[in-house]
Amino acid sequence: MDNQSQTQGNGASCHYIEWYYILLVSSRAIALSLDPLFFFVPVIHEDKKCISEDKKMWINAIFWRSVLDFIYLVHFVVKFYKEKKEEKNSQWYLWMWFMFDILVILPIPQVLMSNILSEMRRAKYTNNVTILNAVILIQYGPRILRIYLSLKKLEELKNIPINIRASFNFFLYLLAGHVFGAFWYFFSTQRLTSCWRQACLHQVGCVQGSFNCDHRFGNLSALQDFCPIGSTNTSTFDFGIFLQARQSRILESTDFPKKLIYSAWWGLRNLSSFGSNLQTSTYIWENAFALGISIFGLLLFLYFLGNLQVYMQRSASKHVEKSGEGDNLA
Repeated sequence: MDNQSQTQGNGASCHYIEWYYILLVSSRAIALSLDPLFFFVPVIHEDKKCISEDKKMWINAIFWRSVLDFIYLVHFVVKFYKEKKEEKNSQWYLWMWFMFDILVILPIPQVLMSNILSEMRRAKYTNNVTILNAVILIQYGPRILRIYLSLKKLEELKNIPINIRASFNFFLYLLAGHVFGAFWYFFSTQRLTSCWRQACLHQVGCVQGSFNCDHRFGNLSALQDFCPIGSTNTSTFDFGIFLQARQSRILESTDFPKKLIYSAWWGLRNLSSFGSNLQTSTYIWENAFALGISIFGLLLFLYFLGNLQVYMQRSASKHVEKSGEGDNLA
């Protein structure tokens, strides 16, 4: 009876651990999917040639990111003190991962997005936007690494059904398309403001001041002539992979589901083709972005292909074991 109770207790404990890691990976993936909400905050006004912010999107992004960061903070603080009390790992190891988790939940988008919008509205070019973009991108490394490490632990648990594992892979693929699509939208707004700045440098009678919708004055025809929507002439300014975002009018929309689905479709389509359909300009950061899509799409494909082989091998092993048990009973 004691052995049977112990076996049932171990089974219940294993079942609890499995669901714990499933919920952990899911929560981290959902948290990562909320980060790109900040990239949909800028809204372009083609008639006024200015940028405003979607305040409703801004409030929702800050709220949900803050809620999930707080939950994650409670989780890893409890885990840190539990592991410190058990003394299974060295103090240096524990503090290293503690600082890593702090980096993961730093409110970088909440703090920097307002600065990025201010820089985008300036009529004079500065490198500050590029630097701020790099800071936001850097935080994605630790967040993605955390999801990957959680998935590796999840793969070690053999009792999780294959359909749940496959669902995770499919969700991660959709998540990657969503993230790259949101970046594409965000970089498209920045590329358009670059065209406006270049127009102000080369056109007589260009509008003066900033690209703030509350402080617009001057001649807008210079910007319209230099940065037309319908023209594909690259002799004046080449929008490259960002031209489609402007021609689709998605940059002017405040309909979030419309922007989300359209941008995610763009991201999934180019991840699936490894970026082979992207027609880039000679702009260096645009080519770096396209290169990232190609590399990440290939890595996702190899990762999912490797997992598929593992799942097939496990299914075959279980089938052989069941067949062997049936022969022994016979």
